[in-house]
Amino acid sequence: MSITVGELKEHLEGFTDDTEIYFGGLDFYRAKRRGEKVVQIEFNQQVYKDSSGKVVIEDV
Repeated sequence: MSITVGELKEHLEGFTDDTEIYFGGLDFYRAKRRGEKVVQIEFNQQVYKDSSGKVVIEDV
């Protein structure tokens, strides 16, 4: 799944700068540019779908 920066800003509209964002147990690591118009949000955990389509979360 992906969304644009504009869509994310719309979802966050109305929140103050000191509002905390909770990532459901994942630890935010960084935002990394992966292309001219692609930013990857990275966590300290690896999240992926296995061959059966189940979501797997592993501590790195």
